[in-house]
Amino acid sequence: MKILYCITRSTWGGAQENIWELIKNQVKLKNHAILVVGDNGDLAQKVRKNLPDVKVIILPCLQRSINPRKDITAILKLRKIIKNEKPDIVHLHSSKAGVIGRIASRKLKCKVVFTVHGWSFTDGIESAKKKAVYRFIERRMEPLTDKYICVSKFDYNIGIRDKVITDPKKACVIYNGIAYKEKNINKEPSFPINFIMTARFSKQKDQLSLIKAFKNTKNCTLTFIGDGPTMAEAQKLVLKYDLKKRVNFFGFQKDVDKYLSQSDVFVLSTHYEGLPISIIEAMSHAMPIIASNVGGNSELVSEGENGFLTANTNDIYKAIMIFVKHPELISKMGIVSLENYQSKFTLNNFLKETQITYMHLLDS
Repeated sequence: MKILYCITRSTWGGAQENIWELIKNQVKLKNHAILVVGDNGDLAQKVRKNLPDVKVIILPCLQRSINPRKDITAILKLRKIIKNEKPDIVHLHSSKAGVIGRIASRKLKCKVVFTVHGWSFTDGIESAKKKAVYRFIERRMEPLTDKYICVSKFDYNIGIRDKVITDPKKACVIYNGIAYKEKNINKEPSFPINFIMTARFSKQKDQLSLIKAFKNTKNCTLTFIGDGPTMAEAQKLVLKYDLKKRVNFFGFQKDVDKYLSQSDVFVLSTHYEGLPISIIEAMSHAMPIIASNVGGNSELVSEGENGFLTANTNDIYKAIMIFVKHPELISKMGIVSLENYQSKFTLNNFLKETQITYMHLLDS
């Protein structure tokens, strides 16, 4: 089996981690894998360094923004790559690569898989015009798609609801998964209680709302892992609220596990999501979760069992204070998180189900 993986950006995130694990698994199974990506970022470099037998092709014209000239060039160049490499499956990730890749693969002898890491028209995106445009484009892509892999039931349901997926048999749900690492899951809560959020600083992730919720809290600290365009604004807000002694910014970190193991409760304040790997990582650390009730978050967090789902800043504040006032809930809910992770969100489950999907597709 030969699989060509394609994604727009190489900057490390949930989709890039997804591809990294899939490529490693193909190498382990002694199959052939190729990576096509728009830039020479973290994913491309990691594959080159650790998997030297995997061909990495940088396609600079494959960019996130819409540019007719570059987009046509990307289609033509990717089509030439597919013709030359002759993969059995072209597996596309991210919205832009999904469109470019499906057009480039048209009428070629390969099966085309598109993984939905959250639709570009999903609930929570503000611009109605952009949502309408992306929805229109995705509807035109369905005849060019052999299989949709949705990372959450939420994404699957939106695809059906918005008539992007008209044949339910062409789509399936495969949850993201991560490898389990031995951890101290019986640790006692720290004092003050330490809350942590690991995410890129952006308008989507909305760290600002978490800081606003945190300003009236007591007996707790907050750690941010990640960097991005809204980080400076977040740091200014911390200074404005005089929270410098209780809020820490550690920037991008390769070893997130280290910081999760030193924290008590995971928080993700976000406007829209697919199925966040960051929450799954926290669950594997037996941590309770506070998360915005968007995307697939409700498939990870059961209200009052392993955490709380929030709709606004006040909800976040209330959830934080529940753990501050009742620290015994941290261990209790954390164990439920770990059990949920072990039953549904392990790396083995993710790889096994994806490989079965590949085999069924080639047999059809």
